[in-house]
Amino acid sequence: MKVLKAGSMLLPFLKSFFNRISAFFASQDAIEIYTDGSEKNGRGSWAYVIVKNGQVVHEASGKERKVTSTQMEMRAAIEALQSLSEPTSLKLFSDSRILIDTMTLWRNDWKQNSWLKPSGVAIPNIGLIQSLDCLDEKHRIEWAWVKAHAGISFNERCDELCRIARESLG
Repeated sequence: MKVLKAGSMLLPFLKSFFNRISAFFASQDAIEIYTDGSEKNGRGSWAYVIVKNGQVVHEASGKERKVTSTQMEMRAAIEALQSLSEPTSLKLFSDSRILIDTMTLWRNDWKQNSWLKPSGVAIPNIGLIQSLDCLDEKHRIEWAWVKAHAGISFNERCDELCRIARESLG
């Protein structure tokens, strides 16, 4: 019986395996979603742009009255994620620090605390946050902040869609 040194066969196998896995994921369609929300004088709007391999494949916007900008930022993400028919791996970009921090820093603690802040105080916009939580469980989402009005074309497009929708409220 031949005795192999520990790891002598394992290392090449693992390298090959990881190279194949990396190539597989690199070949998958890169899905990015850009979202924005806005509010002015109680008139709000939301918008999203879905990008696949650098090309816009879908965009949408909506409008509501008597809302906050945070509610519209969250609504934009919800509408975008609900538009995906299948569970999807994606990167979602928003210029809302509140949205990104909610989903990456605070949500899990709030969820473990029966959807309350550590002080026991109710969380604003809890219904929207719980909807985002459900969608985050359905999809594999990387949440990313982008600077507003910094020339990022898809983010600027969302801003334009928001403005048009909001202004249509009169």
